[in-house]
Amino acid sequence: MNRILTINSLQDAKKELEKINVSTQGIQVMAPKALGLSIKLTDVKLGAANILKQEMLSIGGDAAVARGVVNGKLEFSDMILLGNLDKIKKLVKKLNYQTIFGLPEIKQDLINIIDSQENPYSKVLNCNGTRLELNETKIMGILNVTPDSFSDGNLYFDSSKAVKRALEMIAEGADIIDIGGESTRPGAQKVNAETEIERVIPIIKKLRKISDIPISIDTTKAEVAKEALKAGASILNDISALQFDAGMIKVLQNFSEVPVVLMHMQGTPDTMQDDPYYEDVIEEILLFFKERINFCVGNEILHDRIIIDSGIGFGKRQEDNLVILKKIAELKCLGVPIILGASRKSFIGNIYDSEITERLAGNLASTAFAFQNNIEIIRVHDVIEQKNFLNVMKEIRKV
Repeated sequence: MNRILTINSLQDAKKELEKINVSTQGIQVMAPKALGLSIKLTDVKLGAANILKQEMLSIGGDAAVARGVVNGKLEFSDMILLGNLDKIKKLVKKLNYQTIFGLPEIKQDLINIIDSQENPYSKVLNCNGTRLELNETKIMGILNVTPDSFSDGNLYFDSSKAVKRALEMIAEGADIIDIGGESTRPGAQKVNAETEIERVIPIIKKLRKISDIPISIDTTKAEVAKEALKAGASILNDISALQFDAGMIKVLQNFSEVPVVLMHMQGTPDTMQDDPYYEDVIEEILLFFKERINFCVGNEILHDRIIIDSGIGFGKRQEDNLVILKKIAELKCLGVPIILGASRKSFIGNIYDSEITERLAGNLASTAFAFQNNIEIIRVHDVIEQKNFLNVMKEIRKV
């Protein structure tokens, strides 16, 4: 039957070509031609925009530019390259000898985009000596040891119960355990570093004695981070992206094999939902992360230690959360692993009336988007359900 093929990745294209017995060499040449790409470039200089448009036309692609570019009336323009993976590769070759108008930087960005398509899972995290291969979507299990977290507050406040829950999540398939000692929901009681340390350190020490699983410490305080990492934590998860405590950089410099999760949030936990607003939520998040990544690299935190989290529900409107989910793959242009934390959040309750513990269906829908877009880590409460769901998704992908 004649039909349009469903091709969502380079691997899909290769499988379809193999089915019709295309030669090995032919598969390598033709598969990139089957993967359509529309690449947005921002603030491109007039000269570069015209060069890029002409080069794309010369190889059978196209490029959309703003009115006023062709006749030279604009100094800068956003533009969209229209083609496929094969044409973007050809464009990169054509840019090899271009040294003006910022084209070398554009070429490098295009190389990174090509790599993200050809090697969707190519990262390995060094979690303070433990290697975590991000060869598929991994599960970060949430363990809140607080009396007031929005979902599981007071359930695991006792350290024995917390360790038991951590071991349950490990048995259910968690790849990382994320431990937090202070709630970040709007209106939650603030706690000092000493209180937070009293809550999390005994659990980290007990868990580390019986398991080598990567442990993430969810904190914005340098003192807490330092003590947690000394106790055996191996990832730092900072919802402020290192902005709340200037001492965080020193901690990361002293623990040179610890990755850091940078999260986007508009405002603070107390103010983040006070009329948040974005002109273009994806573009603004990308610019935020670009600045934060540059800050890290400028302070000796290597690129391969950085993970990003778009901050679903943190200073976002309902439509912002949904756009982030729909377009989450656009964050891959930054070349670092991505965490999606959508578990039990209120945007799901805004779609269908539900209590916090009744949002598993919405959680799984979010995970489907993460999996389809090769997002490296999902941060969740319901580990066994998520693990089973991902196993089904992986089996479908294998076909």
